Amino acid sequence: MELRDESKLRLSGKLFVSFLKIGPTTFGGGYAILPVIDKEVTEYRKWLSSKEMSEITALSGAAPGGIGVNVAALAGYRIAGIPGLLSAVAGISLPTILIMLILCAAATGFSDNRYVQAALHGIKPTVVALIVYAAIRMRKQALYNPVTWGVAATCLILLLFFPIQPLFVLAIGIIIGMVAEASSASKSSNRMKQKHEQDKHHSM
Repeated sequence: MELRDESKLRLSGKLFVSFLKIGPTTFGGGYAILPVIDKEVTEYRKWLSSKEMSEITALSGAAPGGIGVNVAALAGYRIAGIPGLLSAVAGISLPTILIMLILCAAATGFSDNRYVQAALHGIKPTVVALIVYAAIRMRKQALYNPVTWGVAATCLILLLFFPIQPLFVLAIGIIIGMVAEASSASKSSNRMKQKHEQDKHHSM
């Protein structure tokens, strides 16, 4: 595979450049950056498959901290190990730090500017669209049977209508997933035992 043939140092350099370009798109929160990272890593660079990226996104959402940096760290590590992790995190963080320094320095003079306020009003719905787009792309890998749809619907209802911490919602999803997997493994084992008994009976 071409990816395996490249040295980790070379891959780390490419990761730094890619995430350095992605970093400025983090306006509006970490979820807004997910579709950009997904396209860069799976479609343009072809470093990871859509399934791998979906797993990384799920793990990053369950981990503490900003999801954009978490995704960069996990993707970088999966692609080029520790050097890749450090390069991806540095690349995605550096533009944000520089931009925030500039914005903080200019905030006093431009906070009441009508054009600045208008730009912020335009950014907010755009961020909503980016988050919905990321969710639709994740759906292809995450929602593939009635159980996964049920988990998603249950967690959404809990978040919308009950004062529950997101951490507990994540725990509920993890528990349901583990119970469903254990039940599926048990049914599969029973079917194999029944088949074995039937084969044994026919051979007698």
